[in-house]
Amino acid sequence: MPRFFDEENRSSNGPSSLCDFSKSKVRWGWGICSLLSLITVVTLIAVSLKKLTSVEYGVQYDKWKKTLDDAAKEGGLHVGPPGYKFIKFPSTQITADLVNTCVSRDGLRVDFDVTFQYVMPAELIVDVVESYRDFKTWSTIVEAAGNSAVQHTCSQFNVTNFQTLRNEIQDAMLVNLVAKLEAVFALAILLQLRNVALPIAYTNAISSKQSAEEDIALANNQRTQEITKARTESLAALEEARKILDSAYNTGNVTLIEADLKAQETLFAFAKETEVLQQAQTNFNLSPNGILAYMTNQLYASTGGLDVTVGEPASISRKDLLLGV
Repeated sequence: MPRFFDEENRSSNGPSSLCDFSKSKVRWGWGICSLLSLITVVTLIAVSLKKLTSVEYGVQYDKWKKTLDDAAKEGGLHVGPPGYKFIKFPSTQITADLVNTCVSRDGLRVDFDVTFQYVMPAELIVDVVESYRDFKTWSTIVEAAGNSAVQHTCSQFNVTNFQTLRNEIQDAMLVNLVAKLEAVFALAILLQLRNVALPIAYTNAISSKQSAEEDIALANNQRTQEITKARTESLAALEEARKILDSAYNTGNVTLIEADLKAQETLFAFAKETEVLQQAQTNFNLSPNGILAYMTNQLYASTGGLDVTVGEPASISRKDLLLGV
């Protein structure tokens, strides 16, 4: 009985159960297929959407077909072939620092510190990717080109120009930078020559020269001061000599005037005395010896208490001469 019952039950439920089981499997299958399809669609959408920031350019690259898009995309969400990627470049200014040495036109090494800014033109990104593959490689080439521009500019100037013509050298570096970067699809915007270090030997020579120039200037100033002092003393001596000469001239003139007056006085006195003698000779009818006797008597008369000592035979009287004897 149990066995028959089981067989009966089995025979009565068999076809319907199998059919129900098949429908359930189909529903499960459709559900799984739908889920897998949904996952596939979501995955395809996910791998087909790429985002670029507002400071980026991007070129679509289909890694399955190995093809490159013909134009750059700007910031935003972009759809492309499943699995594609963006080769990205900055859309803003890029700054590069160069710290190196260069050789001047006169063969001396100069240390420099240069900063320059450049941009990537969007229309040239495809050319850059085809030539240099990605931003990292391209930026290395750009910096090498910038260094070449600086090196070329250094060779156009003597080492002394780096002190006196710094702005001119900076402008020349920018001109050469623009030309060099154009060759690698970059656009130079600005260049700053932040520092220049001249060779130590040259710096020491310049310091020595400046020190010597200062010593020379000091010596020249001292020389000028000494010359001024000597000129002042010379002018003072000349002024003193002029005063002495003026005084001597004045003294000489006074002496000459006094002598002249004295001479005139003497001549006047002699003239008057001559007149007196002539009048005496005329009035008294005196001979020359009589005149001498008259003059002798006048001398004796004008001298008070005259003591005369004469030898023998003494004769000081001029009486006879006055009488003409």
